[in-house]
Amino acid sequence: MIILKTAHVVSMGVIEANCFILYNEFTKACIIIDAGEDAQAVIDKVTTLDLRPELLINTHGHFDHIMADDIVRTTYNIPLAIHEADSDMLSDPYKNASVMIDKEVKIKKPEILLKEIEYEASFCKYSIIHTPGHTQGSVCVLVANKWLFAGDTLFTGSIGRTDFVGGSMAMMKESLKKLKKLDKNIEVFPGHGTFTTIGEELAKNIYLR
Repeated sequence: MIILKTAHVVSMGVIEANCFILYNEFTKACIIIDAGEDAQAVIDKVTTLDLRPELLINTHGHFDHIMADDIVRTTYNIPLAIHEADSDMLSDPYKNASVMIDKEVKIKKPEILLKEIEYEASFCKYSIIHTPGHTQGSVCVLVANKWLFAGDTLFTGSIGRTDFVGGSMAMMKESLKKLKKLDKNIEVFPGHGTFTTIGEELAKNIYLR
């Protein structure tokens, strides 16, 4: 029987961001979602769990989620995947907002441009839900209709900002409609803050009413 697990890493950078590692308990294969700013923290977690990374996914292109990308992908020789609408953000300090912290984050081009379809890793299938609003290419990653890695689209009791370059409240509202249709029991792992469920957000989050 295949058993999927998740590991959580808090990226202690300028902004605390959540990195998640989805893995198979037996084969040790894993997918890293949002490496964040602290590459060593991600590497340490992978080493502690004796995992074998296959892929790095960015939920969107802001600096606090992508800064460690090149170190992590080089360390494990794995491809980077991001939605095609956010791919230009990786190498543009203005679009990825790193100029706001007086840095110029420039990440190499991604190997995979994500679309709103189902993908298959060696150990699981996962679906990409395109959820523009925080950025044009924001995505949520849905695994086994059980876990939603929401990036900065949905938070516990709130949603991601829409006033950055590429943000749009109108798009965000349409994206949230997609999430409202998901099973209430799905656990939500946001890009920042604490975890939640779709059911809890439907009940308490004013943006999902």
